[in-house]
Amino acid sequence: MVLTLELPIRPAVIDLFASYEDRFGALPGWLDEIPPGDARYLLRQALRRGAPLVPADYLS
Repeated sequence: MVLTLELPIRPAVIDLFASYEDRFGALPGWLDEIPPGDARYLLRQALRRGAPLVPADYLS
């Protein structure tokens, strides 16, 4: 008989702001001026594509 322990699977909580800073350096100053949901979306997008954010990313 093998004893097992079943744990609930929870998605890892990723700090997008810290991940961006680790990879690209300081956050853009204009990021504070946009809604938080939009900021998280843009950070996630930048991390996926592997390129830092530019102001034009928010306008598109």
